Amino acid sequence: MFSNILKQLISQLIKWPGVGSRVATRYALYLAHLDPKERETIICSIEALGKLKLCNFCYYPFDVSNQELLCPICRDQQRQKQILCIVEKETDLNAIEETGSYRGRYFIIGPASIWFETENLKDRAKRLIDLLKKEEIVEIILAINPTTEGMALVDYLKKIIHRYFPDIKTTTPRQGLPRGAELEYADTETLKSALRERSD
Repeated sequence: MFSNILKQLISQLIKWPGVGSRVATRYALYLAHLDPKERETIICSIEALGKLKLCNFCYYPFDVSNQELLCPICRDQQRQKQILCIVEKETDLNAIEETGSYRGRYFIIGPASIWFETENLKDRAKRLIDLLKKEEIVEIILAINPTTEGMALVDYLKKIIHRYFPDIKTTTPRQGLPRGAELEYADTETLKSALRERSD
């Protein structure tokens, strides 16, 4: 019979993406047997998350040092401000950045798998519309993972973008990415090709 402390930890770990009860129990027991110094390091790392801020433009989390409102990417004056790449997750953004072939800005719309069920993610679509009213965007790259849910999200975003901004071009970097694949797991050359050969 697990102690109440372990039960409470397991109940929190189960809420993590991809973590079921067995994995949560395994993680909790691992932490329980961890060297106290190592456990303290993990605790400090988690507490430090409170110092992160979500970028006012793209929603990417970043370390705040001087009360900045924008992440380093959005503050970079060398980025092409006329091109916006919409991604689901921070890991997708990182994967595209690692290719070194994209120099525009980003907007994190949220995971397609839960997008239509989560009100705060739908609010991001409203935020996107507000941003597009202020910014001079000529092309939006819908770099959404080519899953069933992702394709539904692409269709939805295309409709609302074209409804309010018919002159903005929307493209998708689908070519070269297998259906059902996720951007964060694609190799660099595949992503480069997908971005280069994007289509309407």
